[in-house]
Amino acid sequence: MRKELLTIEFRYSDKPKNEDSSTCITKTITIGTFNTLEEAINEGNIVLKTLSKAFEVRADNKFRLKYLFGSPCRLVTNCCYPTNGIQYFAKITQLKYDDLSETITETFEAIKRYRKYKNSEEY
Repeated sequence: MRKELLTIEFRYSDKPKNEDSSTCITKTITIGTFNTLEEAINEGNIVLKTLSKAFEVRADNKFRLKYLFGSPCRLVTNCCYPTNGIQYFAKITQLKYDDLSETITETFEAIKRYRKYKNSEEY
């Protein structure tokens, strides 16, 4: 089973809360999870309209099902514009749900394959 996760990450500076705190803040919000990439793209483009009220967003900056080389556009950011110290990264990530036991077995099998591969490279 696969789903699509739509998030927006904001990066900005803020006054530190105490002497040991960083001034660099990263805040990620989840917009939603969707059953299909098309649904995530549609919702993501609605979110970009909201972002365009506060940030510079060109009309061609949007999520797309077919983009470069036929791959989907899953990331939209304002890093190419003057940002006033605030960057955002609107992102669609494919979530994969796998069986834990099968994944553990596969990781051990991968280690065995890797060791065999490395041993065959040695002279």
